[in-house]
Amino acid sequence: MTRLEHYIVQYSINGRSDSLAMRGYGEPTLDQARLQILLKHIPQLQIAEDAPWERPTRSSLESRTEELGVSDIRIRRT
Repeated sequence: MTRLEHYIVQYSINGRSDSLAMRGYGEPTLDQARLQILLKHIPQLQIAEDAPWERPTRSSLESRTEELGVSDIRIRRT
């Protein structure tokens, strides 16, 4: 049987430590964590996803979190 797991996403934003809680049946991906961080810190967030035929050097989520000042993202199960 699959269990719902709890995860803590720890990160730095502009040099300050912060965290958020996530739940899921598997460990969240880095992009899922980035999206949740953006949702937490940007009111009325609007995101454009990269088109499948584009080959960007960095994903939109990665660029947006870097612009926000987010770094050192770590995911751990609790």
